[in-house]
Amino acid sequence: MRQLTGRLTPTVLTAAAVAGVVTFSLVASAPVGNAAARPSSAYAVSADGQVPIPKTPYAESADGKRRTTSALELPQNPLISVRAGTATAGNDAASVELFDIVVGPDILSQVKVPPELKQQCSNLPKTGAEELPLPDLALPDVGLPLPQLSTKDLPVKNLPDLCNLLLTPPKALLAIDSLNVWCSGDQGGVDIGSLTLLGQTVKLPSTKESATLPAAPLATIKVNSQGKHSDGAFTITGLTISLGDGAQTINLASATCAKPAAKPKPKPQPLPQPANPAPAQVDTPPSAPAPTPVKTHHPVTG
Repeated sequence: MRQLTGRLTPTVLTAAAVAGVVTFSLVASAPVGNAAARPSSAYAVSADGQVPIPKTPYAESADGKRRTTSALELPQNPLISVRAGTATAGNDAASVELFDIVVGPDILSQVKVPPELKQQCSNLPKTGAEELPLPDLALPDVGLPLPQLSTKDLPVKNLPDLCNLLLTPPKALLAIDSLNVWCSGDQGGVDIGSLTLLGQTVKLPSTKESATLPAAPLATIKVNSQGKHSDGAFTITGLTISLGDGAQTINLASATCAKPAAKPKPKPQPLPQPANPAPAQVDTPPSAPAPTPVKTHHPVTG
């Protein structure tokens, strides 16, 4: 399959690079107000913000019939790529399958390492370097509504970690090998494969608990967001990634189950009439004719 690749602009690249510290939370949202009835639907990827992406691929079932659509690549964009995505919607059911999701490909390779940091990295001792503090060096302007950032905002614990992160950067900010979401009626579930954040495997919270990783408020990832709508529909979204305090939002694998489509009521049908009338009965004897009176004279005796 063909994989869509693209290079982030320096603004988006740098923003994604410094947003490596992420908050994970399990979200069960309040009912969403919407009086208008909606059909069952599903989509694999969408994004809002500096890099908008329409719902792709998108499936919708307004009459309850099962519909499936697939895509081997997303529209041209610099933010995210996937190898394949399939969305399915039917009567009170929907599902999404996604494979090989990459958010921010080659982001850290685009960050210019300050010369003074390069010098410190090259002079690291072989032992005891873990005790060296992180330098507080300003990072370039990211062009997003974020506070002034420095090297201390990156998800590292010490100077060797920082040097390794910037000088041998991972291939992506966030990578997921698979993501499956489904709903049936007002219930649903999320199945997430291996997820790596800046090259490090991250253990995600289960569907029965919420968890928060120590984080700066640079980016947020919501896992398994669920919500019921006022029209009776139910929506579940696998991952929602928010960069730059909401300046860029990415939704991955979202399924909506509407109320079951109404079945047409059968109309009463008249009884079928015979094609030919029944033949007259010939074995019934005809009715006897009425008797006719006969006048006669009786002889006189005596």
